[in-house]
Amino acid sequence: MNMNRIASTVSFGLALGLLTGVCAGNAAAETVTTRKTTTYSGMVSEVNPSSSTIILTSEASSTPVTYTYSKETTFVDSKGNVVSYETIKNSPVTVEYTTDGGATVVRKVTQTAPAVQVPVVPTVKTTTRTETTR
Repeated sequence: MNMNRIASTVSFGLALGLLTGVCAGNAAAETVTTRKTTTYSGMVSEVNPSSSTIILTSEASSTPVTYTYSKETTFVDSKGNVVSYETIKNSPVTVEYTTDGGATVVRKVTQTAPAVQVPVVPTVKTTTRTETTR
């Protein structure tokens, strides 16, 4: 009878060891994805809701940079209050984005200062009149 008890104890120990090994093996199979968030600062020159794009100009780059935003993108002012994408035109902003599988995803647009009023230059219409005298 002691022999049966010893065999049962050994069998239980082996089963427990195998189960622990399986659990440890599953834990090792987990993958961790790290996303790096990058920021870019510039002036919003255009917001196009039909294509969900924002175009920024910056002193750091001679070429305007176009970003795509989504429904998950948040637009906030410098105090963290939510603003609409319409209010950021002609504003300095910081864009936080990640690259996921080759696609740039804008996570957050922070308006760092109020919009700059762009002066409207009136169009002057000139007419020229030519007279011929004989």
